[in-house]
Amino acid sequence: MPLSDGEKSLLKKLDTYYLEGAEHRAKASQTWTQSIETIKGNTWPKRRPKYKINAVMNFLSQIIERKCSLLTDSRPTISVVSRKQIDDPVAEVLQKTIEGILDEHNFEQKITEFVMLEEYFGFALFNTTFDRALDYGAGDIDLVVIDPRCFIFDPFVTRSWNLQFAEYCCLENVRPTELLKEQYPKQADNIKSDLNAGEVKSDSLIHKLRELFKFGAPGGMERTSVVPRSIVRDWWIRDRTTKVKDKLMFPNWRHIIIAGGAPVEDGANPYLDGNHPFDAMEWQFNVDSAYGMNEIDNLENPQIMFNKILASVLENAILMGNGIWVGDQDALSKEDWARLTNEPGSHVKVRPGKKLERQTPPALPAYMMDTLTLLVTGIEKLSGITEVTEGRRPGQVTSGVAIEQLATMAQTTIRLKARQLEGLIQRVGQKLISRIFAYYTTDRIFTLVGNHGKPERYLYERAIIRNVIEKRGMSAFRDYQFKIVPTSSLAITKWQKGLIATQLYQLGLIDMEAALEALEWPNRDEMLQRMQEKPEEFQRKKYPMKLPANLLRGGNKQTALQEPQVGK
Repeated sequence: MPLSDGEKSLLKKLDTYYLEGAEHRAKASQTWTQSIETIKGNTWPKRRPKYKINAVMNFLSQIIERKCSLLTDSRPTISVVSRKQIDDPVAEVLQKTIEGILDEHNFEQKITEFVMLEEYFGFALFNTTFDRALDYGAGDIDLVVIDPRCFIFDPFVTRSWNLQFAEYCCLENVRPTELLKEQYPKQADNIKSDLNAGEVKSDSLIHKLRELFKFGAPGGMERTSVVPRSIVRDWWIRDRTTKVKDKLMFPNWRHIIIAGGAPVEDGANPYLDGNHPFDAMEWQFNVDSAYGMNEIDNLENPQIMFNKILASVLENAILMGNGIWVGDQDALSKEDWARLTNEPGSHVKVRPGKKLERQTPPALPAYMMDTLTLLVTGIEKLSGITEVTEGRRPGQVTSGVAIEQLATMAQTTIRLKARQLEGLIQRVGQKLISRIFAYYTTDRIFTLVGNHGKPERYLYERAIIRNVIEKRGMSAFRDYQFKIVPTSSLAITKWQKGLIATQLYQLGLIDMEAALEALEWPNRDEMLQRMQEKPEEFQRKKYPMKLPANLLRGGNKQTALQEPQVGK
């Protein structure tokens, strides 16, 4: 069935949205391609004399990975709280369920990918969606990291955390044409294989794939994908004109999917919270746009200057080790001049009365090495990566307390990024609460890593949430908030917390169980039980943890875990 006039009009309207959003992205993406090449170490122009040295010492790649590891080395501490009551069993159910979702979807790896995209492009997104193809066709909640080259949005949104107030946004990707025809049989005749012919912008990921595989190349070199593929655009728009009996037909968002140039889905927002599933974050604050500035913008010029000076140093070093022959023009015959090489220990016969000697080039100026050191220091200053952050001792400082304070101050910039990242995760977690209310309608079992460091099985009981829905309706999901302990995603935060807990235990201000809990020590309950049952054995082996006297006397667990008295 051919497209109707209404569908053609809708496609035309969406094309105007796409043009505006793509132009907005094009202004922010002018340095994205160069950023990728710089990270790869491709800082030299392609056309360069063969005798020149393309020296590269890539600091940026190491800085990008180190910052990413600092931000993702530890899982943030999450909690779900109720707005209605203090001890709400639903809050505990939601918290455990979200922990299970994050574990099953390998959230740590997805956060790592997200941070890397942020550092490359300065902007990335999460898609908290319900995928009907997961769980063997039964459907499941999914967390998808979105490359910014696949996404456009309303340019009048100037802050990434305000993306919910946009008038439109679109996720663009590629799917096999036959799969789309199978999913949408009613529009199968209108779904075209338009990977080559579809109009996309030069900064989009689809355009990069076309260039990589030379799809649609001019000059008779056109190639096509072995598997026919189509461009799919997932649109979310604020439709303020379509009405039914003077009421908006789509009061929240209108969800439209265009596959291969044909509208295959068109309806109201399917999600309970009434919002689109996307959450964005910018890396460095940009006052003019929601597209942030990436990590490479500040460090690219020092890196290129370092490579240029390094190449000059190496070229001079080679010349200094390769003396220059200087002599009278007729000191050698024409044939001997042609045979004159730099071979070590070679013998050269000179005509009588003629002069031939080898001269050493001038030494390299001292300021060249000083400039290299200055550039390295500048890169470290701009990146926020210091000696302490890299695990090196700062200067002559040897005091543990001083090094601890320096480590805390050195991660000021990292803490800022951690707060931004945790703010994004908090918005994602809030969407997970509504997804659980809407889509987890039956009991299910999650396998997650428990507090003791061992895999645990958790049963999600729908009946607990169903009781709340019967009393307060489906809107009861709004009564629960997803929270993250600030900077708990940083490993140094947990290390500092554990260090303080150890000191407080030594002062007798907290008991042994609280200290082990702050350290997040695995199997701490079993350890405390063993210490209670065999106190003499622990004392005989001279364990570093001093046991309270009442534990050695064989007191009960509650008595044994009392904090030691100060001064004893």
